[in-house]
Order: sequence, then structure tokens, then C-alpha cells
Amino acid sequence: MASASDSHWDLGHPPAARPASPAWERLRQPSPAAPRPAVPAGRPPTPPAPPAAASLDVDPDVEVEAIEVHLRRAAPWKRAASWAVDGLLLGLLGALLFSLVARMGGLSAESAGPTSRQTGLDWLLDAASNHLGLVFPTLVVLAAASFVHATLGHALMGATLGKRLLGLQVVGRDGRRPTLGRSAVRSGLSLLSFLLLGLGCLLALFTVSGRALHDYLAGTYVVERDRTVP
Repeated sequence: MASASDSHWDLGHPPAARPASPAWERLRQPSPAAPRPAVPAGRPPTPPAPPAAASLDVDPDVEVEAIEVHLRRAAPWKRAASWAVDGLLLGLLGALLFSLVARMGGLSAESAGPTSRQTGLDWLLDAASNHLGLVFPTLVVLAAASFVHATLGHALMGATLGKRLLGLQVVGRDGRRPTLGRSAVRSGLSLLSFLLLGLGCLLALFTVSGRALHDYLAGTYVVERDRTVP
């Protein structure tokens, strides 16, 4: 039987110290640091190389062109004058259309009302008051004509006829005239501004940017026309 001194489970006597070996001593010693290259006297140290462009997720071949836009807001009196011109044209068109429809429907000066001898504007107003059923279709046609006029005018020339005469132009945030789609959206919203008792349009006369409600919603501006704007 093995004696107590030969047992590995004898907790009363600590095991003898392990004899040191050259290999064990070398593992315990810290490894010497790698020598740094000598820097010549008077020469500044070389800075570390910058990270590669791929690690920064940057394409060095991409060039970004900055766009600087200088525009001047339209004067309030010019906005009002352009509305008057466009409104006058639409009014003349509406009067002509109503007159043609009324006469084609058999409405004459004798059947217009009590003032049967009236002609011209008096006859037109009297006929409209006595035949309200013709007024609503005429207004619908005028709204459609206004929509087409504004959409094509702003998309092709940057202005309606009224704005053109007053030297105004509708542009986007990039300073260019709106596309056909944006122009159509603006024209539809302008009808909404008009239906709100005209308050959406009058907003352009009191804002710093000179923008009406439909300009805010469509992202457009009415500015003094610049002949260099495409």
C-alpha cells in the first residue's frame, strides 16, 4: 500500500515545489518589444497613413454640383394685377359662352325678363338672374378652362398670360419652371384657394415670401421673371 507521503490527496502537506526548467522560465519572462526604426536627427516622424477611401464609404470620383438660386419675390401689386388680367379674360370667356348657350337654347331679349328691351351686359345679367340653371354649367366650364390655362402656361412658359404681361414667373425650389405634373397640382390647388372665399390667394399679399396657399402646398414661388431661367 502506498504511504501517506506518496498520496496525491494528502491536503495536510503541500506538494513539493515544481523544479524550474529553462523552458518554463522562458515562458514566464515578458517578450521584448519590437525595436522601432531609428529616425534620423532633424527629420520629423512620418504621420500614420490615412484610412482607405473604401473604409469611409466615400466615392472619390463623385462630383457634386452646387446650385445657387437668386430670385426676387413678386411685388404684391403685380400679383393682384395679374389676377385681374386673368380674371378679366375668364370673365369675357364666360360671358361669351353663356351668351351662346342662352341663344342656342332659345333665350332672347324678349324672354329674358321684365326688361325685355335690354341688350349687351344688361341683358346678360338679367338672363343669368332669370335662368340660374345655365350659370352653374358655365362656371364649371370656366373652372376647367382656368385649370388648363394655368397648367399649360406655367409648365410651358412659367406664367399665365396675366403673369406674362406683368413680368412674373412661377418657379420651383430649384429656380426653374415647374414640370407639367407639379403645374397641374398647383392649378388644382389654386381652385381650392379661390373656393375658400379667395383667402388662399390673398395670403400671397401678406406673407414674406409672397406665396399663396397653393404655392405652399405645391412647393412653388411667384417671382420677378428672369430671362435667364430656362
